[in-house]
Amino acid sequence: MKILFVENREKTLFWEKVALSLMARGHQIGWIVQNHIFRPREMPEGTPIYILPYPLGSAPPAADVEAWVRVHHPEVITDRGRTFFGAGAAHYSHYKAKIGHALKEFQPDLVIGESTLFHELITIDLCRAAGLMYVQPMGTRYPRGRFSLLAYDTQVPAIESGDSWTDEQAGDLAQRIASGTEVPAYMRVPGRAEKMRRKARWAISRSRIWWARIQGERYNTPSIARKYALQKIVERNTARWFAMQKVPQSAAKTILYPMQLQPESNVDVWGRPYSDQVETIRELLSAAPRDYQIAVKANPKAKYELNEDLFELASSDPRVCLLPFKMGMPEALAACIGAVTVTGTVGFEAICGKGRAISLRHPIIENEFPDFHAASPSLAVERLISEPTAGVGNLDLGTRLIKRFVNQTFIGRVSDPFSAPECVEPKNVTLVAEALSLVLRRD
Repeated sequence: MKILFVENREKTLFWEKVALSLMARGHQIGWIVQNHIFRPREMPEGTPIYILPYPLGSAPPAADVEAWVRVHHPEVITDRGRTFFGAGAAHYSHYKAKIGHALKEFQPDLVIGESTLFHELITIDLCRAAGLMYVQPMGTRYPRGRFSLLAYDTQVPAIESGDSWTDEQAGDLAQRIASGTEVPAYMRVPGRAEKMRRKARWAISRSRIWWARIQGERYNTPSIARKYALQKIVERNTARWFAMQKVPQSAAKTILYPMQLQPESNVDVWGRPYSDQVETIRELLSAAPRDYQIAVKANPKAKYELNEDLFELASSDPRVCLLPFKMGMPEALAACIGAVTVTGTVGFEAICGKGRAISLRHPIIENEFPDFHAASPSLAVERLISEPTAGVGNLDLGTRLIKRFVNQTFIGRVSDPFSAPECVEPKNVTLVAEALSLVLRRD
């Protein structure tokens, strides 16, 4: 079988190990590389590596860039490079042609990549049109130490492991989630020594990324000046939040909206069409009775989701309540009748009995836990107000959710060695390679 990997910066170092393991199993390996600095270095001579040339220069495609993108390249409508980093849209056609050529020449049976960067989104769109399987391996929030093999740019597994846990195992985890003693890996606070190691690894990684920009990678990498300006905007907006923060007037007439980090494929891609969080808040306000408030909780690692539109809305509508920035999720949930989330972890936790929440874009919740789902923000408000049991979980439901997570996922760690050096250990590489081999065998 022929497997084509799509470069994703530092994670390429991990995928190269997996690729070598798959090659040892007899599979033919190829690569699509957008960022030349992160091309694979350990592959045997003769391995097809399609290094996409950087565009030599081009003019803006149209006066109204966003309208042009919606018509000609809807697959990259949420591209962070254009949305946040000023990369424009003139390069999309160039990369679409080069990626299309690589797919046609290599003829893969399976394409492996993420759905984060613009060249990955273009690859997914081309694979879907050509009937090629694209799999996105992603670490799970619960349980830790497992990963999913998601199809294309969705949260739907391309294949399930069929693993099982006992009711006792799953119930124990559900209980820990409900009590707050178990949190996803990304929420864990590292110790001092680990923080220092992460800073050192981060510095090495950033230096490679900046060097790539100097060589011509301008589409996923902002300039230092742009990055500095964005950081100053985040700092200024965080200060504005502190100045405007307040507590709701009445918990019985308040609905919570926890903001999700952006840019992040979790909400940018999986959350479509609700990736514009300010617009989602507007819809919540429109659907809620006039005497209700929408309490907005900041992400503890807040970034570009704190934007001018949000503060204009909070300034112009007294029903928008920016909660104290450092307020924890338990306190925020206690200050409202329930939460509405697009793809946030709070949606899964509610099923286990931690708070109350309605989710908009979790396929497993929509299909298997419909009491915790709504098809739109307005319907979510309606359910929270008129259906007292909607979004209310318990240990039995949480146990069933955890068992489904285990059934869908595989044991192993999918990450990059800068964030999690253990991911390149031989045992972990073998686990991930075996799961990917299973996709090919079943296909």
